[in-house]
Amino acid sequence: MARLTGITVLATGADADLGRTTIRRLVGEGAVVVAGASPDLDEGELEQLQGDLGARVTVLRLDVTDAASWEAATSLVHRDHGALHGLVNSASTLQMGSITDMEPSDLQTMIDVNLLGPALGIRTVAPLLRAAGGGAIVNIASTEALRGARNAAIFAATNWGLRGLTRSAALELGVHGIRVNTVCPSIGLMSPVDTEAAPGELLDGARPRQVTMGDVAAMVAFLLSDDSATCSGGDFLVDAGATA
Repeated sequence: MARLTGITVLATGADADLGRTTIRRLVGEGAVVVAGASPDLDEGELEQLQGDLGARVTVLRLDVTDAASWEAATSLVHRDHGALHGLVNSASTLQMGSITDMEPSDLQTMIDVNLLGPALGIRTVAPLLRAAGGGAIVNIASTEALRGARNAAIFAATNWGLRGLTRSAALELGVHGIRVNTVCPSIGLMSPVDTEAAPGELLDGARPRQVTMGDVAAMVAFLLSDDSATCSGGDFLVDAGATA
């Protein structure tokens, strides 16, 4: 299936497993991707990532917490591709620990990467999507966006905030033909590949045995495509029924 043929997507978190898996799915469905990776990568790591992702992907360093870095990324998109049709906010960070024990700097890092980053991304790319006649934004959170999380309070709080950002942006940008949605995978159940069950196999006759990164990538691709033209402001669970 090549339902993303002809579109250009900016995606963050390219140096993480889920980010790479998602980018490969988008390319497989026809998209051209500009992939933002950690600004901490050295030249060798950047070149290796570029080689891994292939010719339809342009890898660049992108500090999601820095407005100027976002501006540089969108300038590259405009220069090399002319138009932008989608944004995937995949970059995130998780630091476990009791809220009473964590350092304020650790708390701030999660807020900056997980919430400020997507907000800056939406702020920066919205004019490009509008100029292209509309588009889609997908924010990747987790099932902690729907419940509390012991020893991950700030991570959960940023995920809840990301859902609020999604819904508010969907209301504000919908008039310009821009859809915004959140994907909420179950991190605790997620693995890179199917290792415990064949596709479609059920656990206890009710729910899939596990969630793979490929499942999450497939949901992202759906939400970027015209197949989801009526979907905006929504939370899309990929959790094998864990929150049911």
